[in-house]
Amino acid sequence: MDWTSHHMEVIPASGTLKMLEIATKMEKEGKKIYHFEVGQPDFSTPQNIIDTAIKALNEGKTRYASSRGVPELLDAIEYMYAQRGIKIDGNKNVIVTPGAKMALFNGFLSTIDAGDDVLLLNPAWPTYKTLIRHSGALPVDVTTNPGYELNEEALKDRMGKEVAGIVINSPNNPTGGVLTKDHLKFIYDLACDHNFLIFSDEIYESLVYDGFKQTSMLEVDPDLKRSICVSGFSKSYAMTGWRLGYAIAAPSTIKNMVRVQQNTTSCATTFVQYAGVEAIRGDQSSIDKMRNAYQDRRDLIQKLFCEIIRVECLNPMGAFYVFPDFSEYELSSATLAELLLKKTGVVTAPGHIFGEAYDNHLRFSYAASTQDIMDGIEVMAKFLQTLK
Repeated sequence: MDWTSHHMEVIPASGTLKMLEIATKMEKEGKKIYHFEVGQPDFSTPQNIIDTAIKALNEGKTRYASSRGVPELLDAIEYMYAQRGIKIDGNKNVIVTPGAKMALFNGFLSTIDAGDDVLLLNPAWPTYKTLIRHSGALPVDVTTNPGYELNEEALKDRMGKEVAGIVINSPNNPTGGVLTKDHLKFIYDLACDHNFLIFSDEIYESLVYDGFKQTSMLEVDPDLKRSICVSGFSKSYAMTGWRLGYAIAAPSTIKNMVRVQQNTTSCATTFVQYAGVEAIRGDQSSIDKMRNAYQDRRDLIQKLFCEIIRVECLNPMGAFYVFPDFSEYELSSATLAELLLKKTGVVTAPGHIFGEAYDNHLRFSYAASTQDIMDGIEVMAKFLQTLK
């Protein structure tokens, strides 16, 4: 008897983790693999954060916490945004969640009704679509210009009474592109004119390059009339496995998100929340160290791609991804990704998982060692020369 529910029809397998599983099997067979598929910092979590978590464990901070978050972390998040000139109330505007995914899911369940349209600036992290569909809503793709540059006309063309929200992600996964303050103002004005909500995923906001300053939607919508901002600790502090995220929204929305969390995960892991306090209030030099290293790697990988014939690669302003265009090879992204993995050991994420319009792209994460970037792109380039 197959007990698979109909809910599984909207929950696909992860395209990136699927590639990782194949690559892991090949590694066990002794093949050299160059990992460019998973968006995970290759740095260790800073030691002061680890030490604080151990201290919290030893102090017995292992019981249930408030579904909203421990007071110390709510205060720390308020403090962090105040340092940027953004005023929020940690006790009213913030919920702490087990990872940013849960913050997004809580937000969708709290604000979106079945049958609503939720616009999705493409290319986009595939989990957005899954969460939107699981909420009973319909994700509607809005294609951007190359490099995640906002296409204002394409966005205006998608306006309608069924639109209840839009998901934006700057810096963007998979392109590394960014939305400017003017872009955010344009989106906010549309939201006011057409009465919809903005879900702003700002998880990569600290990883921007060349002096660019990422504007938060909180700066455009300080009263949180039409915005839910989501972020977390995974990328900025190399804490992917700690599962610690948060959302910032209007008090009424946060109350509803707390109700969702009370009935699902209960709370984020208690001792991990105290580690989050140290991440915010402790030494911040690790962020600069990672950012500088990523910028050097971005410069390297973009230069190497530009040397490959028949490949176009824009220079991203943030995150740790490039999204080169392989259209001249006339292969689907899934086929090309599988060929590269089996023939060269280079594992990437196929572009089609980020939107149907991007089946000629592959996503490469440069959260990898400089040596692996040089060696991996070299063996890939040699193989591509053999393709007609």
